[in-house]
Amino acid sequence: MTAYSKIEAPRRDRELDRRLLTLDDALALGNDRAMALYAAHLNRYMLQVYDILGLRNMDVMSAQGCEIVLRDGRRILDFSGGFGVLGLGHNHPRVIAAEQRCHDELVIDSIRVAPHKLQGALARNIAQFLPEPLDVSFLTVSGAEANEAAMKLCDRVQAPKGKTKFVCMRGAFHGKTHGPLSLTTATDVQTGFLLGVPAENVVYCRYGDIASVREAIAREGGKDNAIVAVMVETLRGTSCESPPPGYFNQLVDLCRANDILTIFDEVKVGMGRTGRFCAFQHEDAVPDVVTLAKTLGGGKREMGAMVTSQALFDQAYGNEQDANLHVSSFSSLGESCAVAIETLNVLEEKRLIERAGAMGAHLRAGLERLQAKYPRCITSLRGKGCFQAIELNFGQVMAAKVLDIRKNVLFVTWETVLVGALTRELYERHGILAHFQPGARDLIHFMPPYVVTEEQIDRLIVALDDVLGRGIADATVRFVYKNVRRVLRR
Repeated sequence: MTAYSKIEAPRRDRELDRRLLTLDDALALGNDRAMALYAAHLNRYMLQVYDILGLRNMDVMSAQGCEIVLRDGRRILDFSGGFGVLGLGHNHPRVIAAEQRCHDELVIDSIRVAPHKLQGALARNIAQFLPEPLDVSFLTVSGAEANEAAMKLCDRVQAPKGKTKFVCMRGAFHGKTHGPLSLTTATDVQTGFLLGVPAENVVYCRYGDIASVREAIAREGGKDNAIVAVMVETLRGTSCESPPPGYFNQLVDLCRANDILTIFDEVKVGMGRTGRFCAFQHEDAVPDVVTLAKTLGGGKREMGAMVTSQALFDQAYGNEQDANLHVSSFSSLGESCAVAIETLNVLEEKRLIERAGAMGAHLRAGLERLQAKYPRCITSLRGKGCFQAIELNFGQVMAAKVLDIRKNVLFVTWETVLVGALTRELYERHGILAHFQPGARDLIHFMPPYVVTEEQIDRLIVALDDVLGRGIADATVRFVYKNVRRVLRR
């Protein structure tokens, strides 16, 4: 072997190691190898979180509707719903058919120097579901971007008047880009970041308390206030709370009387989840701006929208020079618009919005039976339609006597341990995915697709009954034991 070949052999080995994975390679990856790649090239710390919850080895082979099929043959019921993305469920056949038609007909996706006819068609369809004058859309690829666009539009309209402040509700979640992040306090996600809206330009109110908003406006100068807009979730994505009846009507009237714009964040619950296209439509209120996302993409595409009136849009961007001030390279790609168009038609033709309300009522009835059976454990029920949650009373003082977690780096609070234990039990014992949010660790959320059946909901209720009947202590001991073993294996 020549010196040259001795040098080249290791180089060829390195080049072989650097070979790009093909799609066939990627789909055929074993779970261990796939998770090793995730840890090395994505986020090893999130992988640790999934491991704690028992989801690291969830090797998915396929998914449709409410069901996820694992490679080992297990069938999992998905009551997490992609945190709101899966209104139509996984891989809805009409959404897949819409994608396939775009492929077969070579429908153009990206064209930035001319309009795309599917964009106008989608925006027109969105307007059909909303009250006048909400009929002009800006299409985005996420809910955070939709909220960013809403804030920028309102700022653009109100800035010439010297207005500089936004009102938001304490404990809100509007996204993690710099603008919405400024109004997000449901969890500690602001620390360490410069905020798009400086802290001194944010005014906080109590959610669902119109008196709190009225007081804030008075403090900020009454009718001479410097408030650009009030931004509010119509059903809180973290705490699953709804405001009292009449709140949105009162909020809109109060803001309009004081020259303040209203932004209703429907990113998580819009598109039918509460039994109306938007949750605010349970009342007669009409905001100045509404934001949508998640279900709009049919579970297959990234799609969001900020919707406002032509009058407000004109004030912000109403000339050829300003028309391009807020755009996005990947918003409203052709196939994404096609999927969203088909999604709206499925919602309409299959009456899935009404179905979300009916299935939500069936879910609430089952949860009410559980609350009656376990009154000391289930403190309250929250939510509407296909977004429900149970608030749990964990009895932490008693739990703390069973196990000492203070020295274990895995567990920050007892709430995290206990809610994590219950969600892991639902998955491992019963094949059901539920979830909780860091900002509300005493709640378990259920967000089934609107195509969920009564039988599938009944299976969830039976599973919850079993887990609660075994007792929180049983779930907690199993949970901590498994995770202590995980630490010891590292």
